[in-house]
Amino acid sequence: MTEKKVICKNCIMVEGFLGIEINEDNLCNFCADPKHVNPNWSKKIISEEQKKKGLENWNTTIKSMQQAHDGKHYDCIIGYSGGKDSTALVDTFVNEYHLNPLLITIDTGFMTEVAKENMKETLTKMDLFENHVMIEEPIPTFTKLYHYFFFTHDSREKSLTVDVCHKCTDLIHTISYKQALTRNIPYVIIGFSPDQIARYFYETNIEDIVMDGTPIPELQKYLGEEDLQWYLNSEEVEYINDFSPRVLYPYHVIDYDENEIINRLESKELIQKGKGDPILTNCHVVKAALLHDLYRYGGITYALQYAELVRQEEDPEKHNQSRKSWLRMYKQIGKSILNDSFNVEGMKSFFTNLGISKEELLKRIEEKRHADPNEEKILQNIERIKTNKLR
Repeated sequence: MTEKKVICKNCIMVEGFLGIEINEDNLCNFCADPKHVNPNWSKKIISEEQKKKGLENWNTTIKSMQQAHDGKHYDCIIGYSGGKDSTALVDTFVNEYHLNPLLITIDTGFMTEVAKENMKETLTKMDLFENHVMIEEPIPTFTKLYHYFFFTHDSREKSLTVDVCHKCTDLIHTISYKQALTRNIPYVIIGFSPDQIARYFYETNIEDIVMDGTPIPELQKYLGEEDLQWYLNSEEVEYINDFSPRVLYPYHVIDYDENEIINRLESKELIQKGKGDPILTNCHVVKAALLHDLYRYGGITYALQYAELVRQEEDPEKHNQSRKSWLRMYKQIGKSILNDSFNVEGMKSFFTNLGISKEELLKRIEEKRHADPNEEKILQNIERIKTNKLR
């Protein structure tokens, strides 16, 4: 009989983390059953036909942009974060498609310095400062959003990281979408990687754009009129019936090779060597949420996406390499959080702005964990990470 493992042999999901179970074949729920649904993740089954149609649509869309291009107007909006994926899109649109994108960055108040440095490098090298808009005014609204989720999150099944990331992303995309409406720009391009398909594949439909652009009732109680200006209003929703910019995720259908992207950006000096790592560019909020989830649920929530990247690698050798690489990353992040060496200054700043200390947060987490029937498994997984026994 095969020895029971704690980690799925096909991806990197861990037994006991957010309801994950490993069966007698050492496969997690998602690998054993592609239709498995978890409050934090559902494996999207994207057929080759869907990908083919998406790619055909993308190629047609680019041709339409090129035909309409006059050099005077913006052809599209690119959501620009300073990370490798959005930077690569900027490079592709300017140097391969020969288009004129408007780069919009929504500053949530907790961007990393590395992300800002990457932006400066790229904008300088490509002479695109005039194409870039940094929107900082919604920072107080984002702070209220984070305060709501960090202070009210109380689920035994759904992670804080997933909750706060989805709602933060919804607001970021809504602000970009509102810019497209105001400026009469027909496309909003988002650099979601192929693993980021938990909710949308290739394009967000109008119904979801409106839903995502409306704050949930519980959150709305935290918001004032000055905050609601960043969400869709009734006039904008009405206007969408006549003109609705398309929101597209090209990496879901075009070739995506993370190593190629990093090598290309570094060789063109659009970002400095080593500065394309998502751990360096992802905001301080998600890192604080990862800390919360590790102590509350016993694992690294990023694993949901990492595992999907592993599953999508069909070549056996590359699949094995991908699994080893992402599992190594999982353990490194976990250990650095437990050793208090993970994004120390960034998280300190975030907790100060939120009005809570890390110690107070950990105390709240401990109280909730004590009431969780899964506490023993949670503590076992934390100890495995701490003592290098997660295998």
